[in-house]
Amino acid sequence: MLSRHQLILRWSGFVCLYLMLPVGMIFAPAWIKLIFGISIRSCVIPALLVAAMGVYGIGALRGMIRVGDLFRLGVPCASWRKMLLRWLFFCSVLTALLAGIDADRLFLFPAKQPRFWGIVMIAYPILSVLAQGILFRWFYDAFFAPLFRTPRASLLAGAAVFAFAHIIFLNPWAILFTFLGGILFLSSYRGTGSLLFSGIEHALYGNALFTIGWGAYFYQGTVALLSN
Repeated sequence: MLSRHQLILRWSGFVCLYLMLPVGMIFAPAWIKLIFGISIRSCVIPALLVAAMGVYGIGALRGMIRVGDLFRLGVPCASWRKMLLRWLFFCSVLTALLAGIDADRLFLFPAKQPRFWGIVMIAYPILSVLAQGILFRWFYDAFFAPLFRTPRASLLAGAAVFAFAHIIFLNPWAILFTFLGGILFLSSYRGTGSLLFSGIEHALYGNALFTIGWGAYFYQGTVALLSN
């Protein structure tokens, strides 16, 4: 059981990392332009990478994680099969949904910008997914899940902060998709103990969103960085 001092420290870290940082990212480009006179479209990826390296450093110093832990797999074939079938189902749903609300965007990205699309398919998992896995799965489960009374409560809270981190996109689709994704990815991490497995699942869904045409609702971050 956590002491009062530990509870205060962890809740403070929780608020700073998962609530204040995402809000700060909304206003960061304006602040940077005002203070330094530099115009940027987004600082999401740099902030994400710095935060991930910081929490990884904390874990490494405390002997809680090593580089090899990030890439350990050892997941049964049944878990892969279940994950891939679920991914195919949701891809079908996402395609049908976009066809109903904004059919002109369907597969527009790979059709119009195939080279840029290929770059995003490679860069998104490297620049974004791994860092998000460290922050919202490994670090969250190691340090903040004990703040909640039950595993289900901590799962929903983890999904909620993962969704809240995407408020910078300023649209409800991003929040809805990332909340559902947060449940899936954190559940996969807990069920397999593999950050790599949950990261591959995360990358599959993210790349599918960009490919199908939902990328317009997730435009900042990787795509904005690469398009500069």
